[in-house]
Amino acid sequence: MTTHADRIEALVKRRIEQNRYDRSDTPRLAGARFRPLQLSAVADAVGRDYQRQAWSVGELLDFYDRQFVQNAYLVLLKRDADMEGLTARLQMLHSGQVSRLELLFRLRYGPEGKQHATVVRGLVRAFAIERLCRIPVVGVIPRYLRALLYLPRMQRDIEQLRGLIAMQKNDLDHKNQAIVDFQNEHLAKIIRHLNP
Repeated sequence: MTTHADRIEALVKRRIEQNRYDRSDTPRLAGARFRPLQLSAVADAVGRDYQRQAWSVGELLDFYDRQFVQNAYLVLLKRDADMEGLTARLQMLHSGQVSRLELLFRLRYGPEGKQHATVVRGLVRAFAIERLCRIPVVGVIPRYLRALLYLPRMQRDIEQLRGLIAMQKNDLDHKNQAIVDFQNEHLAKIIRHLNP
C-alpha cells in the first residue's frame, strides 16, 4: 500500500528525471524551468476504482486516519475531501467523538452521500451493532461477544503491525547509515583537499 508521501516522492523523482534530459538525451542547462508538480489522481496512485458503486465495509475500514477520511470522501461522496471537512472529521476521530463506522454512516446517509447512493455492504448492520454496544448495561454482552469474535483478527493485526514497525525501523536505519556514509565520504574529501 503506497502512502501519500511515497506518491509525492515518486512523482518528484520522475519529474526530476524528465527534466534532467530533453528529447535528444542531452542534459538540460542548470536553471531550466520545471513543469509544475501535479499529483496523479489518488484512485490511480492507490490502484482503486473510486467510481465503483458497490463496496464492503471491510474495504473502507482497511485504512486509518487521514487516508481513511480521504478514501471515505472519494468512495461515498465521489470527490476529494475539502480541507475544512478533512480537518473537522480527523479531529472528531482523534477525540473519540465518532468512530470510523459512525463517520462512514454519516457520510453515506448524509445529504451528499444519498445523492451518490453508493452501496456499502455491511455498513448498516455494523453500525447498528456498534450503537447497541454503546447502550449502558445492556451493551456489555454484545461488546464482549464482539471482542471475542474479533480476537483472532486483532492478533493477526498486531503481528502485521509488528512486522511493519520492524520494516520501517530497518528502513530508517538503512537511510541513516547512508547519510552517515555520505557525510563521512565528503568530509574525507574535504580533509584530503585541505591537507595535501
